[in-house]
Amino acid sequence: MTIIIFGLPGSGKSVFAEAMAARLGAAYLSSDRIRIGMHQHNRYASASKSEVYEELKLLTLEALNQGERVVVDATFFRQGLRENFTRGLPGKWYFIEIFADDNVIRSRLQYKRPYSEADYEVFQKIKTLFEPLEQPHLKLDSGLLSTEEMLQLTEGYLISHGYGSITGTTVNQG
Repeated sequence: MTIIIFGLPGSGKSVFAEAMAARLGAAYLSSDRIRIGMHQHNRYASASKSEVYEELKLLTLEALNQGERVVVDATFFRQGLRENFTRGLPGKWYFIEIFADDNVIRSRLQYKRPYSEADYEVFQKIKTLFEPLEQPHLKLDSGLLSTEEMLQLTEGYLISHGYGSITGTTVNQG
């Protein structure tokens, strides 16, 4: 199983994705961490982004082939990026979009974050290019919901969409 957490910079997707991976006992793969590992600091151009997403998919496939669950954390701001990533991806995969009000994001992006170099200017650029995901998916407002509330909503969503076990035991729906 692959859970693809996407949204704009500063939306809270990385905090949520790390927590979801921990809850699932899943591999956590972050485009920001891969970008840094590939020595592509502050590179958000299409060619650099494509290289990062290709590596992200390769690492996802390796983890899935080893029987791991995977939580992927990236902006996936374009439909083409999402389609290329999911093409040939084995097993079930789920998209979860994390968003927040622009003022919340502006406030978050004032502070240095451990792996992301995106600032409010990068957020604004990516926002103008963002292509909404047309297929049904879970959307969570990290400005209004706590991480725990988002995890609980995600668990309910996964169960209702055919995934019966979150932590190795069946999650109660009641």
